[in-house]
Amino acid sequence: MRKSLLFTLLILFLTACGPAVGPTFTAITPTAAPAQAPSAAETSIPTAPSLEHIDLGVGFIPNVQFAPLYVAQAKGFYAAEGLEVDLEHGFENDFVALTAQGQRKFAVASGDQVILARAQDLPVVYIMKWYQRFPVAVMSLAETGLDTPEKLGGHSVGTPVLSGASYVGWQALVYAAKLDSSKINLQVIGFTQAEAISQKKVDAAIVYITNEPVQLSKLGLKVNVIEVSDYIDLVSNGLITNETVIRENPELVRRMVRATLRGLEYTLAHPDEAFTIAREAVPVITDEDAPTQWAVLDASMALWRSDQPGLSDPNAWTTSAKFMQATGLIAAPVEVDKLYTNEFVEQK
Repeated sequence: MRKSLLFTLLILFLTACGPAVGPTFTAITPTAAPAQAPSAAETSIPTAPSLEHIDLGVGFIPNVQFAPLYVAQAKGFYAAEGLEVDLEHGFENDFVALTAQGQRKFAVASGDQVILARAQDLPVVYIMKWYQRFPVAVMSLAETGLDTPEKLGGHSVGTPVLSGASYVGWQALVYAAKLDSSKINLQVIGFTQAEAISQKKVDAAIVYITNEPVQLSKLGLKVNVIEVSDYIDLVSNGLITNETVIRENPELVRRMVRATLRGLEYTLAHPDEAFTIAREAVPVITDEDAPTQWAVLDASMALWRSDQPGLSDPNAWTTSAKFMQATGLIAAPVEVDKLYTNEFVEQK
């Protein structure tokens, strides 16, 4: 996901198994025949089966936006599948490369990163859809009247960097809305979108729906939000693995997907409990900050809801790949059916 996201999630998972009671023996009376010493098998204390450890690359820092993963940890959904999952922080493209090389089994990545990887012959595969809508938007103060893409002509638009999910989202909006980008003053403003908008340093800014609009709304500022997903259906974040894991250990993939989806569905069904779990995992959330963080989670859940959780739409992958080739993000077509699989999502 884009680098402008101020928070991300860290999974902290502890499991404990009490030892089983060992065998007991009756005391021997003096007149009894000498007893044979118990074998090692008879006296050993049974041990619980070990969990398979998984480092899941998600990027950034702990945040309520990864509540489903915290929930899967805290409610024992991963443990029930024989897994112990820890979050690993870093850059999304690094995790995609590590997963392609087999140094990691799983990571969270956006569809555009998967397409870029496959265009470079990296064998990553998207196995579970998490975000149902691409979370990038263009935000402006309501007083500007910039509520449609066409109105952005002749105005300044701030972008954090010229890469990542924000920039991909901007290019997708220009492509889908058929905007003349030469008439828009695109400025690199770093990760200061909320400040730049509130102080009117730019007329609009490329933001994450779950972040900057929430911040400004909490400050009492009314904003316009032009969502990229209203104009083009791009594949957003989900779970990825590589072809080798799918071929050699499909049951591991199935267990990982099943537990993660349980965490997602439980979060959507029990948001208050999920927020409490997230606060325990992200102790930097103070009581003062909690209302804003709850609003972030609420906005995130709106992007996650689906009648078919986990399933990829083939048309969305085709649209995403076509857009990326048309705008020069990839040089040649990719085989769409190799980008993703729905094999491991149990349909209801």
